[in-house]
Amino acid sequence: MRALASWRSFLVLGVLLPVACVRPPPPAGAAGPAEAVRDLAAALVRGDSQAAWSLLSTRTQQAADALAESARAAAPATGPSSGKQMLFVSALPTGAVQARLVSEHGDAAEVATSSDGGASGTFHVVRENGVWKVDLPLGAP
Repeated sequence: MRALASWRSFLVLGVLLPVACVRPPPPAGAAGPAEAVRDLAAALVRGDSQAAWSLLSTRTQQAADALAESARAAAPATGPSSGKQMLFVSALPTGAVQARLVSEHGDAAEVATSSDGGASGTFHVVRENGVWKVDLPLGAP
C-alpha cells in the first residue's frame, strides 16, 4: 500500500510540476519591433481595440487623446470620447500583414509592412520599458 501511495505521489508530481512551471506568454510587443506591428495588425483584425491601444507608444496615446479632446471641443455632441475610440472605432480589418524589420538602433526601429490587399507602409517602433510599441505620426491638435 505504501508503494502505491509513493507511486501516486510520483505521478502527481510528474504531471503537476511541469504544468506549474510553464511560464506565461510574454506581453505583446516583447518579442521585437516587427512582432509588435504584426500584433497591432492582428488586434485590429480581431476588433480588439484594448490590445491595439496597448501596442501604441505613450507619445501616440497622448497625441490621440489630445486630438480627441480637440475634436470634442469643436463638436461636443459627436466628438470621440477618447483617443482610443477616435483611432479604432472605424478601423477596418485588412487581413494578414507581413512585417519586416528594416532597421533597429537602440530603442527605435523601422518596420516595413505589406498586406494581402496590396497596401504597404513603414512604421516607427520604440521600446518602452522593454516592450516594443508602435509610434504613429499623429500631429498635435
